[in-house]
Amino acid sequence: MGRADRADRRRRRTRTAGVPAPAAAAGEPDGPAGRDQLLTIEEVIAELRVSRTTFYRWRRQGTGPPAVRLPGGGVRIRRSALRQWLHRLDNPSQEEPAP
Repeated sequence: MGRADRADRRRRRTRTAGVPAPAAAAGEPDGPAGRDQLLTIEEVIAELRVSRTTFYRWRRQGTGPPAVRLPGGGVRIRRSALRQWLHRLDNPSQEEPAP
């Protein structure tokens, strides 16, 4: 394998790096192929139009959307959890009673 072949393979491999995953279509509540999409903190704060500081304050206070901690230490928010959290904010009287 020559130097040009390796360089070409590297270009093909990194061409999609940094390209965001496609957003869920209007009729698909859980994203492509029925999966519940995991959103990054950046995606969530952009969607909610709040600062990173506000988001982390909500997490500290336990009032933000439930998060998933990944093995590497990353934090993700399920699209469905964000949707349910927003629904509870809109309809506080419909909260489930505590057991």
